[in-house]
Amino acid sequence: MLVLDKKILTFKVKEIHFSDYPYDIGGCDALSFHFCRNKITAPGFTCTERLTSVIDLTQDLDTIWRKLDKKSSRYAINRAQRDGIEFKINQNYEEFYHLNKSFMQQKGIMPLLGIGATSIKEMKRYGTLFISEYKGEVLSGHLYLEDENNLKLWLSASKRLDVDREKAILIGNANRLLHWEAIKYAKEKGIEEFDMGGLWSDEEAKANEMKRNINFFKQSFGGKTTTYYDYQKIYSPLYKRGSHLYRILR
Repeated sequence: MLVLDKKILTFKVKEIHFSDYPYDIGGCDALSFHFCRNKITAPGFTCTERLTSVIDLTQDLDTIWRKLDKKSSRYAINRAQRDGIEFKINQNYEEFYHLNKSFMQQKGIMPLLGIGATSIKEMKRYGTLFISEYKGEVLSGHLYLEDENNLKLWLSASKRLDVDREKAILIGNANRLLHWEAIKYAKEKGIEEFDMGGLWSDEEAKANEMKRNINFFKQSFGGKTTTYYDYQKIYSPLYKRGSHLYRILR
């Protein structure tokens, strides 16, 4: 289990990952449990159902590789390696921070007034960062959350939105290579599950090409579609009013 301590304006917020179920924690204004395994009735908590794709890392690596989609994932990973794309672990945090900020801004999902943004300090404290480079240029990065049994995609960003088609293909291949290297990293550490960080529902994917493409990308790694549950509890009335206003403004 992993507990993230965050501060939003003057409010103390805790995020819990890799928990089976929610429970009360004192000393905070709001509490969020992400991707809990069990659906339960917990007093004061709201519950939202989520989908994600999970790869079972107790399988041998050859089996995991064979389950990757041959045309998209396996070919792209091999091509990235032939093209000389390199990867680094837990380096270039500041460059990734700015890459992620620009990526979110281009997609129109920039946190309002900076609220909800993940700081460099939080990235370094809680995340495991994989960066892809080509001829010294950072192309993309994946930031994962990790505990003894889980590795889950937390943030992903690339330069793919502002480049030509040829470089976009290069970056797409680099993104698949990063996931594959992260899978190998997790397996070597004895971690049992690799979580692609969420899927859109079938209804959402059918209605939106971008969401459909994201689902295809994540599912091409051969994971099992799994239902998890998010829980939230707000203790501070002032935080509750503020979060309601924040959602309206967004």
